[in-house]
Amino acid sequence: MYDVTVIGGGHNGLVAAAYLAMKGLKVAVFERREIVGGASVTEELWPGVKVSTGAYVLSLLRPKIIKDLNLERFGLEVITKDPGLFVPFENRKALYVWNDVNRTLKEIEKFSKRDAQAYRRWLKFWEPFYDMADLLMLNPPVSLEDIGELVQLMKLSDNKEDLLYSLRTLVQDASSLLNEFFESEELKAALVEDAVVGTMASPSMPGTAYVLAHHVLGEVNGIKGAWGYVKGGMGGVTQALRRAAETLGVEIYTGTEVDKILVKGDKVEGLTLTDGKTIRSKVVLSNADPKTTYLKLLREAEIDEKIISKVRSLKSRGVSFKIVGYLDELPDFGGGKSLSPEHMASELILPSVDYVEKAFTDSKVFGYSKEPWLSINIQSSVDPTAAPPGKFAFSIFGQYLPYNPKLDEMKDLIYQLSIEKIREYAPNFKPVKYEVLTPLDIERRFGIIEGNIFHLDMTPDQLYLFRPLPGYNYNTPIKGLYLCGSGTHPGGGVTGAPGYNSAKKVISDMESGVLR
Repeated sequence: MYDVTVIGGGHNGLVAAAYLAMKGLKVAVFERREIVGGASVTEELWPGVKVSTGAYVLSLLRPKIIKDLNLERFGLEVITKDPGLFVPFENRKALYVWNDVNRTLKEIEKFSKRDAQAYRRWLKFWEPFYDMADLLMLNPPVSLEDIGELVQLMKLSDNKEDLLYSLRTLVQDASSLLNEFFESEELKAALVEDAVVGTMASPSMPGTAYVLAHHVLGEVNGIKGAWGYVKGGMGGVTQALRRAAETLGVEIYTGTEVDKILVKGDKVEGLTLTDGKTIRSKVVLSNADPKTTYLKLLREAEIDEKIISKVRSLKSRGVSFKIVGYLDELPDFGGGKSLSPEHMASELILPSVDYVEKAFTDSKVFGYSKEPWLSINIQSSVDPTAAPPGKFAFSIFGQYLPYNPKLDEMKDLIYQLSIEKIREYAPNFKPVKYEVLTPLDIERRFGIIEGNIFHLDMTPDQLYLFRPLPGYNYNTPIKGLYLCGSGTHPGGGVTGAPGYNSAKKVISDMESGVLR
């Protein structure tokens, strides 16, 4: 008999388990795959070549969680990505975005002196949001009653107009936000990726400015807004979390799939595994997405049909694909094949905002982008543990490829379109070995409904107190059953925040007697 069982050993499930164990609770985690990590894993697909098949760079993992769980002591090491971005354009032009602001300004001046000055204002615009990041992320979603208090806490500006513009970001489209600051298409192209990553939306659609905000509020090694590579791949995060959790007494079972959640009346009683074994617990946390939890794992529970209908209608269609593999030589973007700054950056094949708009439109018409936007990351450029000498492990993240059951038939097409587009800028980009992961593969491999990397779309109607359902954020209609995955506030990305918040909710309910 456990106090708490956790379904799924993804990073949020491990974070929740660790915090609950810190309170002296007996906790067990059950993971379907042979390795923990969910979509934050490292897999050796070819001898000596280690690739991040899901998440591929780190920034959003909250520093408080890293500190509380001593993750650096348990092996977490992050290599700051600098430059953060490299964006090639036609005629061998390119833009580097560095962590050093002055260095970036010199880059921007090549395209617009006005934008170089505006970039300082852009960075300053986000400062209050950085200050609010933990308040917004490491707490339950703000309720309607709390909005007035939140406005006071933000203290974004003494200027009422500035305050309103800042709040507007929550529902604004990314194109108009970027247009307010910048004139050069090149700089807007470099910044727009964060607004649409993982999202079935174009930059001109309302809500994409918030998606952008969500992705710029991280930090690596104390540098705000920076991103980094985890040494050994993204599995380095979840292996450190596993060691931290086990040190605190958490029992972790891999290769152990949960078949259903046991419910008696309106109260949870534990789990049944696919081998028929019953695991009893007072509390169950599901790190699975909301649709999987409600529609599959709770299939035998009596839940109001109105709630089930609302769950079915949640937007969860994945649109992102991955290509992982290795090269025999570094890509030549015009600076040669020797290791250069662009190879350490995220190499972004995204020449304009209009390019993204067209990619989105094509996906609506044809079911895929004829010219997808792509982010290439060569882990072994900074991490020699990722590949043997002379080989270069890479990860390509691309959009748009909307989920459908026939995506297996499109893998060769998606690969060819992606490689042909990259070769327009780096003609020698020729993978030796590779694997394509469509949203259908992401669903099968990581157990995420429709391959949505955020579990649910991060649109205004599915954020904060609406995520996943009004009135049910971490809690559910079943007493003792909680959600702790990315389908809860504050959403997707390797943040650890959903797991942290869910654990705090369980502890609070235990202490207040709600679970008796």
